[in-house]
Amino acid sequence: MTSKGCIFDIRRYAIHDGPGIRLNVFFKGCPLHCQWCHNPEGQDPEPVVMFNRTRCLSCGACQDHTLPDACPSGALETCGKCMETGEILELALREKLFFDRSGGGITCTGGEPLMQPEFLVNLLAACRENGIHTAVDTCLYAPETVLLQVIPHTSLFLADLKVMDPALHKQYTGADNALIHNNLRVVARSGVPFALRIPLIPGVNDTPAELAEMADFALELQRQGNLTAIHLLPYHDYGKEKKSRILRGRVPFQGDFSTPPEQQVKAILKDFHKKGLPAARGG
Repeated sequence: MTSKGCIFDIRRYAIHDGPGIRLNVFFKGCPLHCQWCHNPEGQDPEPVVMFNRTRCLSCGACQDHTLPDACPSGALETCGKCMETGEILELALREKLFFDRSGGGITCTGGEPLMQPEFLVNLLAACRENGIHTAVDTCLYAPETVLLQVIPHTSLFLADLKVMDPALHKQYTGADNALIHNNLRVVARSGVPFALRIPLIPGVNDTPAELAEMADFALELQRQGNLTAIHLLPYHDYGKEKKSRILRGRVPFQGDFSTPPEQQVKAILKDFHKKGLPAARGG
């Protein structure tokens, strides 16, 4: 089992993506191409070169924009690097006191962690062996066999539920959602606590029909397993700025969406609550 993986960011003392204080580890690569992705630099499985115009001195040292190490100001940087399980575990162990006191731990996110299954299982197992809570933030677009390897080492799943209509899902993410829905049922039946994360995208999944179908599916999963929360995530355009800085590597397409009005968000939450679903904004 491999002990190396490609990581594009690590955020210490995070208070999102799981309970308590967390170490969030961002895995490179994603099988989906969501048009609203807020981490477009993480979609390419390989490292990409990013450009920060505000740091540029216009010195010409980079020439063809392919040599980040040649940039004296840090305007060019490589997003993505190979890391060992032991390196990340060492970071987590340094912060275990904060994890223990806050109920926190490590969250593997991305990108899509399930695209690096051997490395993911290796890291999760090492953390669990050291008494560290583990969370996996995932779109669940992966073979069921991969998911079954990950489940025993996971304390919490943060699972995306993007679009119910298969044609719309394929149009906006590049893939059908049958595999995802099957894997959501596998997670529910596993007994591992899980939260659903619904990105609210105006014009895509905010119609009454889509929301009603999402609520029905969530109720099905709630009956099958340990659904702890539903996180409603209103669209924001943070990903567009990051996409504009990708100079070398896969540049994903991003659609033109708007942020949903607060009144709409509150109405959706109210409707979910009436149906007995543990919905909240953010998470």
